[in-house]
Amino acid sequence: MYLAFIKTRNKITYTLRESVPSGKKLIHRDLFDLGPSPVTWIHYPGGNAWYVDENLEEVVSRASQNFDPDDLEEVFWPWVREDIRRAVEVFRNRGGSRGKPRLTEDQKETISRRTHAFDKRRTHFLKFENMDQGPLPNMPAVLFKDLQQKSRDEIEQGFLPQERKLAPQNLKSYVYTIFDLQSFFQGFMAKQMPQALDQTKVETYFLKEICRINKNLFGLTSHLHGYMVRYLIMFFDNDYADTILLEEMERAFRFRHRSFNQPPPKSFSARKARTLFHITKEELKKLNKRGLTKIYRKLAREHHPDRGGSHEQFVEINNAYQVLLEKIS
Repeated sequence: MYLAFIKTRNKITYTLRESVPSGKKLIHRDLFDLGPSPVTWIHYPGGNAWYVDENLEEVVSRASQNFDPDDLEEVFWPWVREDIRRAVEVFRNRGGSRGKPRLTEDQKETISRRTHAFDKRRTHFLKFENMDQGPLPNMPAVLFKDLQQKSRDEIEQGFLPQERKLAPQNLKSYVYTIFDLQSFFQGFMAKQMPQALDQTKVETYFLKEICRINKNLFGLTSHLHGYMVRYLIMFFDNDYADTILLEEMERAFRFRHRSFNQPPPKSFSARKARTLFHITKEELKKLNKRGLTKIYRKLAREHHPDRGGSHEQFVEINNAYQVLLEKIS
C-alpha cells in the first residue's frame, strides 16, 4: 500500500493505491481518493496518540487484497503532526536494523537482475549526487532492495518525493546522469562537466533516450507518460550547476603561466574587452558580477588551452574579464 501524489492542471490530490499481481507483472489499483490533504484523515485523541480515520480504514480493508492496518499507519506517518512524530519516533525505530538478516549472494544477484538500469541510476544519484556512477553491475544491491515487489507506478511514486528534495541547480545534471547521456561522449568532460559538451548533441541523445525508456517502461510510443514528462521539464527548464572543475583548470593554467598574476596591460582597453565578450557598452551597464562571470566561463571553456584553445586568446579573455569587472564594481 502506498500514497500516490497526483497533480493536474487545476488541482492536487492524493490516492491510496496498492500493487497487485497481474499475470507475470505487478500493476497498481486505486483504493481510496483522499482528496487534497491526507492530514484530514488523521485524528488525535490526546497526548501523543493518533489514529487513521476508522471509516477510511474500514473502506480500505474491504477494497484491498492484502490489507494490513500497520501498512496503513505507515503510509500516513509522514503526515502526522511533527511534535508527535518527534515524541514517538524513538519507539517506532527501536531495534533499528538489528535482527534483520543480511542479503545472501543469491538475493543480491536477483535484486540486481530485476532492477531496471534507469531505476539504478536514479537511486544512486539521489543517494550520492554523483554523475560518475561507475559500472552498473558494481552498484550494491542493497540500494535497490526497496524497489522490489512493486508496480511501476509505486516505484515512480517513490521517486517523486526524493526528486523534490534535489536543489534546482542539480536537476539538469540529474537528468543527464539518469538517462546515461555520458555514454554517448568520450573523455572526462562527459562525466564531470556536461555543460562543456555540444549541447545540440546532448539534447538529441536525451530525446532519443527518453523515448526509448518511455517505451521500455510504459509501452508507449505515441506520447510520453506523465512520469516521463517531468524529466523533459527538468532538462529544458534548468541549467547545469556551476562546477569547480573549470576553476581548477584555470588555477592550474595560471600556475603554469605566472604572467596571469600580473594585472592587465594598460593598453588593454574596455572597448577591446567588450568586443572579446561580444557585449555593447549598454549591455555591460545592465550586467552584474554574476552575469559577467557567466559569459566569462562560457568563453573560458571555449578557448581554454587544455581543451585545444589558443593560449594567447585565453590570456586576452582573462585580461578582458579583469577590466570589465572593474567597470561594474
